[in-house]
Amino acid sequence: MITIYEERRTGAMAETVKHDHASLEKCLEVIRKMDGFLCSQISIQHMDKLIMIGGGSHQFIVTVETNTAIHSLLSLQEEEEDLVELTVGGQACEFPQHYIVSIEQVESALLQLLTDTITELHWEIIEK
Repeated sequence: MITIYEERRTGAMAETVKHDHASLEKCLEVIRKMDGFLCSQISIQHMDKLIMIGGGSHQFIVTVETNTAIHSLLSLQEEEEDLVELTVGGQACEFPQHYIVSIEQVESALLQLLTDTITELHWEIIEK
Protein backbone atom coordinates (compact mmCIF):
# COMPACT_ATOMS: atom_id res chain seq x y z
CA MET A 1 0.00 0.00 0.00
CA ILE A 2 1.22 3.51 -0.87
CA THR A 3 0.22 6.58 1.15
CA ILE A 4 1.20 10.09 0.07
CA TYR A 5 1.41 13.05 2.47
CA GLU A 6 1.39 16.24 0.42
CA GLU A 7 2.19 19.55 2.08
CA ARG A 8 0.32 22.57 0.72
CA ARG A 9 1.31 26.00 2.01
CA THR A 10 -0.71 29.19 2.39
CA GLY A 11 1.80 31.77 3.58
CA ALA A 12 3.31 30.57 6.83
CA MET A 13 0.61 27.93 7.35
CA ALA A 14 0.81 24.40 5.99
CA GLU A 15 -1.90 21.84 5.40
CA THR A 16 -1.14 18.15 4.89
CA VAL A 17 -3.27 16.32 2.34
CA LYS A 18 -3.26 12.54 2.70
CA HIS A 19 -3.76 10.31 -0.34
CA ASP A 20 -4.53 6.72 0.75
CA HIS A 21 -4.17 3.70 -1.54
CA ALA A 22 -2.17 5.73 -4.06
CA SER A 23 -0.49 4.39 -7.18
CA LEU A 24 2.85 5.16 -8.80
CA GLU A 25 0.97 7.37 -11.25
CA LYS A 26 -0.64 9.36 -8.40
CA CYS A 27 2.79 9.81 -6.78
CA LEU A 28 4.20 11.16 -10.03
CA GLU A 29 1.19 13.47 -10.48
CA VAL A 30 1.69 14.97 -7.01
CA ILE A 31 5.45 15.38 -7.54
CA ARG A 32 4.96 17.11 -10.89
CA LYS A 33 2.77 19.68 -9.08
CA MET A 34 5.58 20.56 -6.66
CA ASP A 35 6.63 24.13 -7.37
CA GLY A 36 9.09 24.80 -4.55
CA PHE A 37 6.76 27.40 -2.99
CA LEU A 38 3.15 26.32 -2.38
CA CYS A 39 4.19 22.68 -2.39
CA SER A 40 7.82 21.93 -1.55
CA GLN A 41 7.63 18.67 0.39
CA ILE A 42 5.89 15.33 0.12
CA SER A 43 6.36 12.03 1.91
CA ILE A 44 5.43 8.63 0.57
CA GLN A 45 4.97 5.66 2.90
CA HIS A 46 5.43 2.29 1.19
CA MET A 47 5.88 -0.88 3.25
CA ASP A 48 8.95 -0.27 5.47
CA LYS A 49 10.16 2.75 3.45
CA LEU A 50 9.51 6.45 4.04
CA ILE A 51 10.37 8.39 0.88
CA MET A 52 10.77 12.15 1.36
CA ILE A 53 10.95 14.50 -1.62
CA GLY A 54 11.67 18.19 -1.29
CA GLY A 55 12.00 21.10 -3.68
CA GLY A 56 10.04 21.50 -6.85
CA SER A 57 9.96 22.67 -10.42
CA HIS A 58 13.25 21.32 -11.76
CA GLN A 59 15.32 20.76 -8.58
CA PHE A 60 14.58 18.07 -6.01
CA ILE A 61 16.15 16.23 -3.11
CA VAL A 62 15.17 12.61 -2.34
CA THR A 63 15.79 10.79 0.93
CA VAL A 64 14.57 7.31 1.85
CA GLU A 65 14.46 5.99 5.41
CA THR A 66 14.24 2.28 6.17
CA ASN A 67 14.62 0.39 9.44
CA THR A 68 18.33 -0.05 8.78
CA ALA A 69 19.56 2.94 6.74
CA ILE A 70 19.04 6.39 5.28
CA HIS A 71 19.47 6.62 1.50
CA SER A 72 20.04 9.93 -0.31
CA LEU A 73 19.70 10.02 -4.09
CA LEU A 74 22.79 11.47 -5.75
CA SER A 75 22.90 13.72 -8.77
CA LEU A 76 24.77 12.95 -11.95
CA GLN A 77 26.71 16.19 -11.40
CA GLU A 78 30.40 15.93 -10.55
CA GLU A 79 30.44 19.19 -8.55
CA GLU A 80 30.36 18.53 -4.83
CA GLU A 81 31.55 21.91 -3.52
CA ASP A 82 28.74 24.14 -4.79
CA LEU A 83 25.74 24.75 -2.55
CA VAL A 84 22.25 25.12 -4.00
CA GLU A 85 19.40 26.87 -2.20
CA LEU A 86 16.25 24.77 -2.25
CA THR A 87 12.95 25.26 -0.42
CA VAL A 88 11.81 22.18 1.49
CA GLY A 89 8.75 22.31 3.72
CA GLY A 90 8.56 26.07 3.32
CA GLN A 91 12.15 26.56 4.56
CA ALA A 92 14.98 27.76 2.33
CA CYS A 93 17.92 25.39 2.86
CA GLU A 94 21.31 24.97 1.25
CA PHE A 95 22.26 21.54 -0.04
CA PRO A 96 25.45 20.32 -1.72
CA GLN A 97 24.99 20.17 -5.50
CA HIS A 98 25.46 16.38 -5.54
CA TYR A 99 22.11 15.93 -3.72
CA ILE A 100 20.09 18.03 -6.22
CA VAL A 101 18.35 15.78 -8.75
CA SER A 102 16.08 16.23 -11.76
CA ILE A 103 12.44 15.22 -12.10
CA GLU A 104 13.59 12.34 -14.33
CA GLN A 105 15.81 11.01 -11.54
CA VAL A 106 12.93 11.34 -9.05
CA GLU A 107 10.68 9.35 -11.41
CA SER A 108 13.35 6.64 -11.82
CA ALA A 109 13.83 6.45 -8.05
CA LEU A 110 10.09 5.99 -7.45
CA LEU A 111 9.93 3.34 -10.16
CA GLN A 112 12.74 1.49 -8.38
CA LEU A 113 11.38 1.97 -4.85
CA LEU A 114 7.70 1.27 -5.51
CA THR A 115 7.87 -1.43 -8.20
CA ASP A 116 11.31 -3.02 -7.62
CA THR A 117 12.31 -2.11 -11.18
CA ILE A 118 16.06 -1.95 -11.64
CA THR A 119 17.22 1.55 -12.56
CA GLU A 120 20.64 3.16 -12.95
CA LEU A 121 20.76 5.40 -9.87
CA HIS A 122 23.41 6.28 -7.33
CA TRP A 123 22.59 6.46 -3.63
CA GLU A 124 24.54 7.58 -0.59
CA ILE A 125 23.73 5.12 2.20
CA ILE A 126 24.15 5.80 5.91
CA GLU A 127 23.60 2.76 8.11
CA LYS A 128 21.60 3.39 11.32
